[in-house]
Amino acid sequence: MKKLLCIVLGFLFIISTGCSNNSSTTGDDEGTAVKYIKNQGYDIITQNGDIQKYTLEKSKLQTIQYQQIWGVQKADTDKYLGKEISTYSFTVEKHPLVKIYKVKTNVFIMFSDGKVVGGYSFPNGKLYGSVYSLDGKTLEEVTGLSYQQWRENWDKKYSN
Repeated sequence: MKKLLCIVLGFLFIISTGCSNNSSTTGDDEGTAVKYIKNQGYDIITQNGDIQKYTLEKSKLQTIQYQQIWGVQKADTDKYLGKEISTYSFTVEKHPLVKIYKVKTNVFIMFSDGKVVGGYSFPNGKLYGSVYSLDGKTLEEVTGLSYQQWRENWDKKYSN
């Protein structure tokens, strides 16, 4: 009887260990992102998953895509140089851009070391232009600078 009890307990231990979540796993980041978005007051329509992983380097910050994304962050970009960034995508309602563009909005939540770095948003439609901050603000609204002033500062900091 003792032998059977030890086998059952050992089996249960193995199963529970194998099924436990590590706090740095993708699933945990996505769950954290869901809570973060809901705390912003947005309703999630679709979870699009982990869409991008990259290591943030100065060379990336010289491309328009990453300038736009990192330009609207409240976080200090320098703090994340050399770190891996994971980005999760969601389609939401009740976002400020919905009122402007009359379409659902895509929001993107960025993580580094299991913590939210920030995010950005863009209307879910056939539109062209730059991304907005997570809360729908332009680069100029976020930084308090004109695009030209911001660009000069950015180039001084991140150009070779």
